[in-house]
Amino acid sequence: MRKYGLNSLEVDKLEVSEDYQTLTVPAVITREGVYDYDGMVVYEPAEEVEKAAFTAENAWIVEDHPPEIILSSPRLIRGTVRNPKFEKDRIKADLVFFKDRCSPKYLADIKSGKARSVSIGFFWECVPEPGEWRGKQYEYVKRDILIDHVAVGDWQGRCSYPACGIGVDTLKGADPYPNEHSCRLRDPETLDIVGSGTREHDGKTYRVIYGKPKGEKDAGSMEQAYRYPIETWTEDQARKHCQEHDGSFEPATKEKEVDKVEKNQGEEEEGEREKLRKAAEERERKYDIKFREGEGHLTPPEGYPASEDDYGDPVNYKYPLVPEDRCSNALARWSAFREEYEQSERNIIYERIVRRALQYGITVNYDPQLPEARALPASVKEKLQGFEATDSIIARVRALVAQLSVA
Repeated sequence: MRKYGLNSLEVDKLEVSEDYQTLTVPAVITREGVYDYDGMVVYEPAEEVEKAAFTAENAWIVEDHPPEIILSSPRLIRGTVRNPKFEKDRIKADLVFFKDRCSPKYLADIKSGKARSVSIGFFWECVPEPGEWRGKQYEYVKRDILIDHVAVGDWQGRCSYPACGIGVDTLKGADPYPNEHSCRLRDPETLDIVGSGTREHDGKTYRVIYGKPKGEKDAGSMEQAYRYPIETWTEDQARKHCQEHDGSFEPATKEKEVDKVEKNQGEEEEGEREKLRKAAEERERKYDIKFREGEGHLTPPEGYPASEDDYGDPVNYKYPLVPEDRCSNALARWSAFREEYEQSERNIIYERIVRRALQYGITVNYDPQLPEARALPASVKEKLQGFEATDSIIARVRALVAQLSVA
């Protein structure tokens, strides 16, 4: 039976590299393991993970799994998957985020590590085949996996086996966190941290950090630390639980004073954002293009043109037209993302892109199937490759008719 699935994983640390167009993080997007899908326990074998690796190439990245299950709208795209490769029992890949398709907040969350969870959406063949893997019983085996997309966000990923995801090879040990109390069971310097999972106690969830003895790759994993979210665990509750497990307890880092400062800063930032929203409303009226809350940029993205005149979409600061290679890229990508806009907006944005491309001397082909191409002013259309004015066509037809009449 062919099925569709979601596989969520969570990590503790990520590494970021970026240029003016993209932000890239390394990740393990899936690995061998036993997973629970709404009560259906399924084994994902390493050989099937290996076979699926190539299907992750160029898979789109989204913030959340699409409401239509599979990705069906370009509006949701935030980036793409590159360089997927199978290694041991997992698929490693680079997650490349397009800055002009990500909100500033989303990019900031990725850089800070807040958006650290990874979840793949995939199709798979469900084969009834009971068995056991590393002490875990399962009822089905996952075959013929095809990865549709990868979601990255700040929601909590869950995985019964030591987790994987962004930055999995550089997971940290049990240091205290601002939002978590910490219970150290073993010295992290003696272990290679391999992942984390979740567990419940008295109705409250806490995280378990796993590790393997350094240099012993084939050894079984062991608990290295516990982490207790401050939203559900008081310091006393977490300390008691830690002591019951002979651990060394450290409360979450004190941030009350910092919180006050951050609150004031937040109020100032909100005031600034309100000014920026009003500026966006003015641009809406000026260009007759709607601002896309959560998708558009209130200010020009860092490293991109500062002037609104240098964007195909000057309201949302999208489709930068400077320098020439960005303009060429905007022209090439237009057909893939035009559905984000209403037709009247498409006409405006497309004309801005085309006019700037012609200024650069870029060859623009005329596509009569594209409504916004047909809506271009005649003075612009006549400069496009493959366009022939109506008057010219009529003249040719008349000449042909005259020739036939003589004959």
